[in-house]
Amino acid sequence: MDTTKFKDYKYERIDFDKEINFLNDLREKFINAKSAEEAKEIILNFDKKNKELSTTCSLCFIRNSIDTKDSFYKAEKDFLDEHLPIYDVCKNKFYEEILSSKFRKELEGFFGKHYFELLECFTIFKEEGIEYLQKINKLTTEYDELIASAEIEYKGKIYNLSQLTPFSQSEDRKERKEVSELTTKFFIDNEEKFDNIYDQLVKQRHEMAKALGYDSFIDYQYKNLMRVDYNKEDVAKYRDFVREYVTPVYLKLREMQKERTCLDSLKYYDTSFKFKDGNAFPKGSTEEKLEKAKKMYHELSNETAKFIDFMTEKELFDLESKPGKAGGGYCTTLDEYNAPFVFANFNGTTHDVEVLTHELGHAFQSYTSSDGRLEEYIWPTYEACEIHSMSMEFLTWPWMELFFGEDTNKFKFSHLDGAISFIPYGVTVDEFQHWVYENPYASPEERKRKYSEIERKYRPDIDYDDNEFLKKGTYWYRQGHIFSTPFYYIDYTLAQVLAFQFLLKSLDDRQMAFKDYLNICKTGGIKSFFGIIEDGNLKNPMKDGVIEDILPKLLKILEDLKENI
Repeated sequence: MDTTKFKDYKYERIDFDKEINFLNDLREKFINAKSAEEAKEIILNFDKKNKELSTTCSLCFIRNSIDTKDSFYKAEKDFLDEHLPIYDVCKNKFYEEILSSKFRKELEGFFGKHYFELLECFTIFKEEGIEYLQKINKLTTEYDELIASAEIEYKGKIYNLSQLTPFSQSEDRKERKEVSELTTKFFIDNEEKFDNIYDQLVKQRHEMAKALGYDSFIDYQYKNLMRVDYNKEDVAKYRDFVREYVTPVYLKLREMQKERTCLDSLKYYDTSFKFKDGNAFPKGSTEEKLEKAKKMYHELSNETAKFIDFMTEKELFDLESKPGKAGGGYCTTLDEYNAPFVFANFNGTTHDVEVLTHELGHAFQSYTSSDGRLEEYIWPTYEACEIHSMSMEFLTWPWMELFFGEDTNKFKFSHLDGAISFIPYGVTVDEFQHWVYENPYASPEERKRKYSEIERKYRPDIDYDDNEFLKKGTYWYRQGHIFSTPFYYIDYTLAQVLAFQFLLKSLDDRQMAFKDYLNICKTGGIKSFFGIIEDGNLKNPMKDGVIEDILPKLLKILEDLKENI
């Protein structure tokens, strides 16, 4: 049995000249293949190389995000930002040969037609985009480093942005406001930097899309995100569903919160304060939370038991928030080791348990799909990935007492309330990004005004009190997806509606719900988003009536929980 732990995984800088020569030689062999079987074996060799290189890149990315001040991995990340676009062009030339192969019919039989649908998306990036993507990579790294640089003094101690979060849930309203203003001050002090980074990103992406033959970056990015089942018009229609059905429920939930917390009005610094006598907070240290997670996953299923043992034995986590650490949370894979890795920023709030179950949902799916299949089939597209993570948050509800004790129902209430309330924010981010890339030469001030306008459309109750900076439309500065991965955000809202369905299923029949969940985890990326929905026996959230039907059932769950708090 392999006992190597993550800390012992070896990183070596990629020799891109050598790898490009290898790739070009392999492509020539593929072109000259005499049979479909020979072509298949060459693709499998190509896949092995892809997994080796992606593992090296993931190791660098993980170690850089754990400590953005580490000069070695910062230099390596910069090196990869510069050279990967060049390598990707060479890789895409290989994909083009696979697409045009005389053995395509036989290869579709080996690998499935969806593989070729994915390759059609990959090959949109060509040599004309290299210089633009290199600049984009540098700018997104600059954003990550700027967020990680926050060192905010409060009550005699220094905190990063994540570490300040518990104060925003304080029972002391004065403290909530103080911390919110300190957070705002960090963004005010860096406003010019955020505006400059984003302005450059938008223009570079727009110009790259034009250079690659697209009318706008929107058209390019939908293809780049491998959205083969739906288009921007479908997304706009879905946003209308949210405005019509979810926003009224969201407003009702905010009124309930105002009454529950005995506040005359809900200001922006009150939104995270859920109960008059205080929020639910998970009990125990990070190590104790991991031990509780082990117990939970051992009881959930045989599959999750084996998975959590693998994760803990290999130490495939970095969970503590610390100085210099990148913000947010994520799961990525180290394909050579068939190993997921979970990154988070624990801060002592419900977020710890939510992010742990969320990222372990991603990790369980990729672990389940790491069965020797092609790299392109391990992960599905983003919106499908988020079904696994968001559904895992709800499928683990029966074990939340391990973390919250007598406050379990408080946690469940705030978790479900937050999940519903998130959707209007999620579509706000999406509509804002569509406007930005439809108007790539808009000024930073015009962008802020537009964000404020769109925000009021979906969340008209937002009260920024006397915070003039947030009033002018700058809240989006803190949403990293807007900077790093445009249009990867509507995905969360679509997946959230599907996760609600898993919650409702699990309350009726927990075993059947997990069976459907395990089924889509095994599917991984072999099917498109709509195909995965079918495999999970789920209803498509983009269809009329689906959201409308689910919301009353969720409100009933909230009412029942409220009676038992």
